[in-house]
Amino acid sequence: MMRRRGLVFLAPALAVLLAVALAGCGSDTATSTDEPITVNVFFDFTVNGQPLLLNQMIYDNPIGRKYSIKTLRFVLSDIRIHSVEGDNVKLKDMHYFDIADPATQSMHLVGGVPHAEWESVSFTFGLDETRNVRDKYKSMTKFQQDMAWPTGLGANLGYHYMQLEGNYAVDSLTTAGYTTHTGPRQLDTDPIPYHFYFNVDLPVTPTHVHAGGTGEVTIHIELNGWYTDHTPADGNDTQYDFTDYPAMIMGNLDAQAKLQTNGPFCFTASMESSGGHH
Repeated sequence: MMRRRGLVFLAPALAVLLAVALAGCGSDTATSTDEPITVNVFFDFTVNGQPLLLNQMIYDNPIGRKYSIKTLRFVLSDIRIHSVEGDNVKLKDMHYFDIADPATQSMHLVGGVPHAEWESVSFTFGLDETRNVRDKYKSMTKFQQDMAWPTGLGANLGYHYMQLEGNYAVDSLTTAGYTTHTGPRQLDTDPIPYHFYFNVDLPVTPTHVHAGGTGEVTIHIELNGWYTDHTPADGNDTQYDFTDYPAMIMGNLDAQAKLQTNGPFCFTASMESSGGHH
C-alpha cells in the first residue's frame, strides 16, 4: 500500500489543560501537558483493495471498467483527535495533500498535545463556507496555484476539495481521460452557493499515548469508494461511471452530490502508540 509517511502535527496545548496539569506525569489517565506527546498522521491509499500505483491501467471501477490514477490532490480542514474523556485537540486548521509533491506531505507545529487515551480522529473533507473564500490561502503559493476554483463557477468561492485524475477504458481499443474534481458552485443563476464538503469522524481502537510518547494516526483512503454506491438499498443510485460524466464535472450538481454521498465511506483510520512513560 502506498503510505505517505512523515506528516507530523504538534498542536498547541489547551489552556484549560495547562491549568490542571499535574506536577508529575501521574496516572495513565492524566492529561498533563508537562510532557506533551507527538502525533504523526500518515496517509495510506488503496484502489479496490489493491495498492495505489500511479499511471497503471490496472484498476476496476464498480462496473468493471479499467482505469488508472495519475493525479491525487485534496484538502482536509479542522483536523482533530478526540479522547475517551470527551476532549478534543485541533491538530491543524487546514492541510493540502498532493501525491506528487513531498513538500505538501509533512508539517511540524511547535507545541504539544496532552497525553491521554484517544479514540477517534475527525476532519472536514474540503473547506466549509468560512474557509472556502476566494484567495483566502493565497499565501500558500502551491495550493493557490493548483487548487484555485474557477471564477465562472463562483466569483467568491475559493478552492477545489479534490482533484483525482487519470485515464479509463472506453472500450477494448479506446481510452479517455477523467477529471474527478470536487468543489462548490454558485453560478449567476444560483440564488445561493452549493457546498459539497462533508465531515468525517473515524473511530480508532482506544489508544493511550503516554507522556513524552508518540501517537501515530493512519488515515486510510479507498479511492474506488468515490465511485461506489455504498447503500444500494436506499433507492438513491450514487454509482459513478466515467462515461456518465465525460466532460468536466465542476459545476455538475448531480456528479458533485454523488461524490459527496460516496466520499465518507472511503475513509478509515487506525492509531498506534510508542515511547513515553507513565
